[in-house]
Amino acid sequence: MAVVLTGCGGSGEGSTTAEDREPHFLAGRRLVTQQDYDGAERSFYKALEANPRSAAAHYELGVLFLSRKNDPAASIFHLQRFITLKPEAANKKDVLGQIEGLKSDLAGEILGNPQSQPNQSILALRRQLDRLAAENAALKHQLLSKGITPNPVPLTNTTATLPPRPIPGGSTVPNPPRPTATRTHTVKRGDNPTNIARRYDVSVARLLAANPGLKPARMQIGDELKIPPRN
Repeated sequence: MAVVLTGCGGSGEGSTTAEDREPHFLAGRRLVTQQDYDGAERSFYKALEANPRSAAAHYELGVLFLSRKNDPAASIFHLQRFITLKPEAANKKDVLGQIEGLKSDLAGEILGNPQSQPNQSILALRRQLDRLAAENAALKHQLLSKGITPNPVPLTNTTATLPPRPIPGGSTVPNPPRPTATRTHTVKRGDNPTNIARRYDVSVARLLAANPGLKPARMQIGDELKIPPRN
């Protein structure tokens, strides 16, 4: 998709406002001309810290992520904020067209085959993914602009422990441990790791981990697979 937007125009239409004269904003524009795009990104975010309603800073960030950072999700977020804050912008039509093009490209990357005609549920999923991806990218970039490196904590499977059962007299009896019977599955015609994992309500990754010698392409009818506990 061709990039039709240009930066260093303040509000995107060549006007001069108080937003355009904010020191961090001016520094960001100068750094863009010097091709210091990381420095420009930090400066524009500082401009937003000084004025969270700076449409000009959002516009410049949208163009920066589109043309220099190859980050369509972040570009969508900032261009949408620009239109929200400056609905009367002279280049509104061009910006909206660019947003729709970016959404289409992003949905195509996530779901594949953007030329097909998706149903309403797929369209709703695409819109939700666009929104979540843009919000996540914006939060990440805001943390980075403040010198904070995002460090997400991976989710782990945990087993809840029930409190001991009370008995008459005030004492308690510990709950008996849950049995962990080993389950197995005999491979039948048409079986593959995905439909086996779905049948037993486990993830494919855990199924493969429980069967380290398993080679999905070489599964044969009659093979015995160990089934791990449910997710």
